[in-house]
Amino acid sequence: MARMKRYDRGYLDGQLDSAENELEILLRIKEESNEDWHESNILMVRIRDNEEFLKKHGRY
Repeated sequence: MARMKRYDRGYLDGQLDSAENELEILLRIKEESNEDWHESNILMVRIRDNEEFLKKHGRY
C-alpha cells in the first residue's frame, strides 16, 4: 500500500474521530432507551457501520 500523504492521513484521522464520537452517542442512546432494537433499525445499522469502519482502521 502506498504511503499516505500527510493531508490524507489527517483527513482519515478526522473521519475516525467523528465515527468514534457518533458510535459513543449511538451506544448511549441504545443503552438508555427501553426499545427492543431490531437489527435492521437505522440505529443498529449505524452502530454496525461505525464499528466496521473503526475496526478496519484499527481504532475499535
